[in-house]
Amino acid sequence: MSQRSETTALGLTFKNPVIVASCDIARDPACFEAFAASGVGGIITKSVTDAPELQESSIARFHIADMSQRPVQGAFPNSYYFFSRGGSMMSMDALAAEAPELLAIGRRYGTVVIGSISASHPDHWVSYAKQMEALGFAALELNFGNPHGEAAKGKLGYLIGQSPDLCRQIAQAVVQAVKIPVIVKLTPQVSDLTALALALQEVGVRAVTVMHRFQGLMIDPETDSPILGGCAAIGGPWMKPISLANVSKIYQKTQLTILGGNGADTARDVYDFLLSGAHLVEICSTMMLRGPAYARQLVQELEELLEQKGKDVASVVGRTAESMVSYKNLGALPRRHSQLDGAVCTGCKEKTCLQSCYFGGLRLENGQVVQDTDHCSGCGLCVHSCPHGAVKMVMGGTKHEND
Repeated sequence: MSQRSETTALGLTFKNPVIVASCDIARDPACFEAFAASGVGGIITKSVTDAPELQESSIARFHIADMSQRPVQGAFPNSYYFFSRGGSMMSMDALAAEAPELLAIGRRYGTVVIGSISASHPDHWVSYAKQMEALGFAALELNFGNPHGEAAKGKLGYLIGQSPDLCRQIAQAVVQAVKIPVIVKLTPQVSDLTALALALQEVGVRAVTVMHRFQGLMIDPETDSPILGGCAAIGGPWMKPISLANVSKIYQKTQLTILGGNGADTARDVYDFLLSGAHLVEICSTMMLRGPAYARQLVQELEELLEQKGKDVASVVGRTAESMVSYKNLGALPRRHSQLDGAVCTGCKEKTCLQSCYFGGLRLENGQVVQDTDHCSGCGLCVHSCPHGAVKMVMGGTKHEND
């Protein structure tokens, strides 16, 4: 097997772009080693915090539901809601005690180990960063996206991430205090992630993670009570299109290294994040649910996908983002129209294709659905509505435009 997955980012060499995001697997060295041995390119440690109320492991609560919001038991579906509350983190002293072993594991398996900070006191961002650099971490991720921020007495997590001035102030102080690369993990709970990324680039931040999870609310259908007691962090594979959009926008507007995150579960997901502009891809939920064996499978499948495509990571990054048509230039989209295959059309009673045509591209004539290319907008709803596959979209202008 080739080494198409190897990539360089932030001056560091990663054997592949798959990064285990900051989560509870980094609490135990044995678990940490199992994931390092799986072949992932990097692991981000569980965040350290100065907020005692967020250091207690007993506050952690998880709820996994399918897309109909039914609790998952046993096999995990391809798509799911990962709902969690508590966000129990580590003290700096606890991480410092484990760090030599974690870093040794990283060296043993060629896995880049990155430290994570989620402080509530401004001075601790700098002091923790200096300690992590001294311990030997390759890079730092500043967690400005933690959805449990209001649990602390000071501003923490997304409450920092929602303040551009505070983001810049903390990030700049850390960048000036350490020589190792600084990554900022962004919260999605802002109006303009790209503007925030640009502001961070101006103060010397070299990379951003796009993005952390939203706060959500899930309700127990039996008791009508809030699941896990109230609002909690929510993510899962369903987040992928939203994350990809933000990755692509930041890729187009900045020179930052991007770590994609929130929505990547499979090798194809990782590949799509790369296409959108991510240089590395953080994965949390599926790692926690499916374990190191799945991590190994994912790494292997990514290598096989790259081999199949005849690509390496460097040639993939940003390829889709660079070909996108923005909302400011929608007229550049190629024309298309529907084409009805009379041999396949059954003339079904429901005529769902006709019901979904709002522009006049399909009409009823002598009891049969016929197409009217002159009025077809090319929207595509009819293709998705027909249960028999009798309608497809073809590229090209309408008859009227081609006359």
